[in-house]
Order: sequence, then structure tokens, then C-alpha cells
Amino acid sequence: MTRSSLPVAAVTAAAAALLLAACGGGSTSSTKASSSDSPTGSASATVTAASPTQAAGPTAPKFDLPSDIKVNFDGFDSSDPTKKAALKDATYAATAVVEFTARVYTKEPAFFKRFWTGEHGAEFADSLIAQGKDGSVVTGTFNYYKPVVKTLSTGNLAVQYCEDQRKAYSKDAKTGKVDVTTPSLEDFNLWTLTMTKSSTGEWQAYDHTWQNGAKQCQIA
Repeated sequence: MTRSSLPVAAVTAAAAALLLAACGGGSTSSTKASSSDSPTGSASATVTAASPTQAAGPTAPKFDLPSDIKVNFDGFDSSDPTKKAALKDATYAATAVVEFTARVYTKEPAFFKRFWTGEHGAEFADSLIAQGKDGSVVTGTFNYYKPVVKTLSTGNLAVQYCEDQRKAYSKDAKTGKVDVTTPSLEDFNLWTLTMTKSSTGEWQAYDHTWQNGAKQCQIA
């Protein structure tokens, strides 16, 4: 187990839920990462953000993504400084999930632990480790868009965004065989990260939910 001491049954259930977050329509052996909640509010931006792997700044994470994976963010910006910072760190949290599922890990990668915190973050990590034990990893392109930010009564923030996995697939880590699936509604996911500011000033996800097959995220 990682940071939590969750019972095995809970970890197994969480891993099973992730495995059901489909990798395209028409396949029963898909393994894409997915998640959501439902805040309201708005982050104003229409510019495509640079990949977090190339983000500027001395403390920006340098994710170890395989060459067959691309992660794109659109609109993750705001004129509000607090929302802008939370949106930036939300892109890091999302990329940390992709990094985690791109290879088989036996413990949390450093950036996942940096941008996911608390018992729920630990539970999520355990589920991703369990998911990787069958040798399935992800490949392809992950697109994130339509970010929305809501300020909570606690002073924390909820960041909601869409994910398009139509060009992302499950891959056998040992053989390299890719399970190419037919694009469908199941490729669109709605995530919500509930985020809190850490002692170092970064926004960390301490809880999350997701909706697979989200019609509000479907694009042509």
C-alpha cells in the first residue's frame, strides 16, 4: 500500500472502476484513465496551453512520458491569479495520472505524490498500481478542455474539465500490442478535482470524481 491503509477490497473496487473507464467503444479490454464531480463557475481562456512536460519555471515538473504519448490542454488559463494557479496545477495533476498509467509502477511516481494528496490521493494511487499489475498501460493522445473553476466555502477550489480519449488506447506493457478501439461517447470523460493549497503554495487534488461517457464533453 502507499500513503493509505485502505482495505484490499476498497483498492480492488477502485481499480475495477478505472478499468471500466473505457478505451474507446467496441472493446471489452480497455484501460484508459478517467474521472468527475460538478462545480460551476468559469475559467476564462481560449488559448491552448503548452504541454506540462515543457512548462517554464524552475519548479515546473518534467514528466517522464513515453514518446508515444501526447497530452494537450486547451483553455487552462484565467485572468484571476488564484484560478490561474489552480488550473496550471490541475494540468499537472492530470498529466501525473497519465504518467502513472503509461508504465507499470509498484509505488507512486514523485509527481503524482506531489499533486495528489490525502487519503483519497493515496487510494487513487493504490488503484492505479493495482490496475498496472495486469500489464496494461496507456498510449496515444489525451486532450483536456472546457475547464471550470468553483470556489468552495472552505476556501478550497473545485476544478472540472473534459477529457477526450478517442486517440488514446490500452497497450500491453510486455508485447507493445495496442488495443485500437472505435471512437465512441465512452471516450469522453468529465473530471472534477477538489483542490487545496499545500504548504509550498501549490494546488493539490485531495479528492476527485469522474463521469465516463459524458455527453457534455462530446465534440466532433
